[in-house]
Amino acid sequence: MRASLSPAYPGSFQIGAALPLLMVIVAPVQTLVEEVRIASLVFPALLGAVAEKAGGAPILRATTRARLSGALAIAVTAGIGAAFGNRI
Repeated sequence: MRASLSPAYPGSFQIGAALPLLMVIVAPVQTLVEEVRIASLVFPALLGAVAEKAGGAPILRATTRARLSGALAIAVTAGIGAAFGNRI
């Protein structure tokens, strides 16, 4: 139960969103897109693992769920961009 409520803690969503954005600042321009894409998959998995650990639930389930939902979000965003003629 606690793990399911962890996203409701003040600032947790902002921290999760800020971590991939931090890559925009620190990553070299040549690899920026790839590094942000990877960070968008890795950081939610790490934060999900922390939430599951805090809630006493199995960590593998949280990281798998976070990686799959993150990959789906990236794919949908890329698909929408491609539908409107934008590519990175």
